Amino acid sequence: MRGWNRRLLATVAVSAASLASLGLTAPVAAASPEQVTIVSPMTFNPDGFNFGTFDASGSAVDNGLICESGTVDDTRIIFAGFQSGRGAQIPVRKTFTCDDGSGTFLVKIQVHLDFATATESFSWVVLGGTGAYEHLRGSGDGSTVSDGSDPQTGNINTYVGFLVH
Repeated sequence: MRGWNRRLLATVAVSAASLASLGLTAPVAAASPEQVTIVSPMTFNPDGFNFGTFDASGSAVDNGLICESGTVDDTRIIFAGFQSGRGAQIPVRKTFTCDDGSGTFLVKIQVHLDFATATESFSWVVLGGTGAYEHLRGSGDGSTVSDGSDPQTGNINTYVGFLVH
């Protein structure tokens, strides 16, 4: 009986210590998501990856989560999903480099191309970054329209979503 009492007492003591340590630790508050809109005119490059510029706005810019402007370079494109004859899925990775030298952030977009309506939409997610954007995360949706050139030499991507740091 004595061994059983000691084990019970030890279990209660360990449980109480665990609960006490939880109570002494301050909870970590999650950062509030900040709204962002990024407009990015892109130029098609027949010899390699597309490139362009971007301008960002919203509370994410106002509160210093990302810079206001910079350049964009596509770094990976995979064409997939043509088998249905109705559309394609095109994953694209992009590197956004800030004009102010504060760093870069990496974004993956998943383009949804609808052949029937000739429309292009996408979802996007921040994969990480460098410098001030090393811990940047976020996601959202977007749309793509022609740049109006004939023949078309580029397009304009508009990203809408939220960022956290």
